[in-house]
Amino acid sequence: MPKVLPGAYNTFIPNARSSGNLFVDFSRNINDFACLRYCQPVPVQQTVGLWYQMGLDERARLTDNDAAKFLWADGTPRPNTQDSDEYFEEKSYRCERRSYTSTLGKMASEQAAWDELDRRCRMLAQQAMTVRTNAIVSRMTTASEYSTDHVADLSVAGVIPGVTGNWAASTSARLAIRRTLNHIKNTITLATRAAVNSDDLVMVMSPDTAEQIAVSQEIVELLKQNIGGLKYLRADEEFPKESYGLPQRLYNTEVIIEKTVKVTSQKGLLAQSAQYVLPVGTIVVCHKPEALEGVEGGRSFSTCSIHIYRDDDLTVETDEVRWDRLTNVAVTDNFDVNRSAPITGFLLQNVC
Repeated sequence: MPKVLPGAYNTFIPNARSSGNLFVDFSRNINDFACLRYCQPVPVQQTVGLWYQMGLDERARLTDNDAAKFLWADGTPRPNTQDSDEYFEEKSYRCERRSYTSTLGKMASEQAAWDELDRRCRMLAQQAMTVRTNAIVSRMTTASEYSTDHVADLSVAGVIPGVTGNWAASTSARLAIRRTLNHIKNTITLATRAAVNSDDLVMVMSPDTAEQIAVSQEIVELLKQNIGGLKYLRADEEFPKESYGLPQRLYNTEVIIEKTVKVTSQKGLLAQSAQYVLPVGTIVVCHKPEALEGVEGGRSFSTCSIHIYRDDDLTVETDEVRWDRLTNVAVTDNFDVNRSAPITGFLLQNVC
């Protein structure tokens, strides 16, 4: 530094006190991740185990011969039918452990104007939840995970009866959104033998998908005729800000906006690319978990479940290496994503 005369900008050591120790950090609260609302977490005692998928046909079977088969006349032995049983399928899960780590120097920790250890813990926790969400979404958006009648590509005309185009281009006359949702509800009701109510279904989409659907003529025309139009413009009450202009329930189906973002560029590149984990134009309609947390061995209609080993459920650990004056920080996660009840879900592609 060259010799200078004392002045307003060089007689003190720059620090953060003048800004009130302001620092900008965008770490996301793990409870804000939407995957907890459409994929049921199931704590498990072992990293490898079995679960069972029960059949549904027998409980709803009624053939032409059944009416006579079940009759029991007075004075006769009770009918003893031997064919009233149901198939089941054995499934398995295998949790895989993941570790997200960072190393913090002693001087960096002591001299930082903020809690650097806390910042790194939050950063690693968000990274772990992003990986979780991406694994869930990848499983739920794979067409091969569904039977063919539970997948519809709206770029194909007539794939759903009465629907001639995608949702973004729908009008109040075409009603593509309503027709599609009614078709999905009927399909799931039939597939589950009416065990699942349409009220229990949720619709998961990305923000950019919601944005295009919200300005479709079908939605706009319906809102124009609604006395709550001012609430829509202000984005309050029935139209929360996080729904991007869509109501909380659309045709009696809860709307969930999956806004988790993943950075797809390698570290160090000048330009960084980011995108939503749920692709634009893809919507998953699935069964809403009955409880925030599933019970191992319990019954579940959840379309997708995440089995989490109980001792490694986003566990935060620190290890101080005194000799090296370092602190190692780690977040451990151990899970497996499974399609627990595929027939309660429906995959929509190219809705916009």
